[in-house]
Amino acid sequence: MTSSFRAPAFAALALMLFTLPAAAREVFECRFPPVGNNLGYLPEMVMMARHDSGDTFAVADSHIQSVNGGPIDVKVAEENNVKVSVSWPLMLQSTMNDYIKMQYRISIQKRSLSASLTGRPQGFSNTFTVQGKCKRLEG
Repeated sequence: MTSSFRAPAFAALALMLFTLPAAAREVFECRFPPVGNNLGYLPEMVMMARHDSGDTFAVADSHIQSVNGGPIDVKVAEENNVKVSVSWPLMLQSTMNDYIKMQYRISIQKRSLSASLTGRPQGFSNTFTVQGKCKRLEG
């Protein structure tokens, strides 16, 4: 598991995200500071583009890129006038070189664009969390 941010690789990932159909209504770029106790399980940037259908986002980050080779589509987990949240599972290689299923969730406050990102490894009691900030991009 690596926690280092690779700008060239993520630039390619961002380019893939933006090649979605022009019907993407909302695009968010969310940045999260690296926090030592997250052991590299949380990415430093998450990008999300809402599909025209409204209840699905294409989500991309360095972990998704590494595992899936490009963005994944996820359904909205929760949305109201205040926030939008999406969650997705991802199998990651752990620091012990085995594989662990992580359940991720990102919640974005619609007005302030502040965000929280959590990762919960299944079968363990710990939860990794970080607070960050998003910006809206042209979709």
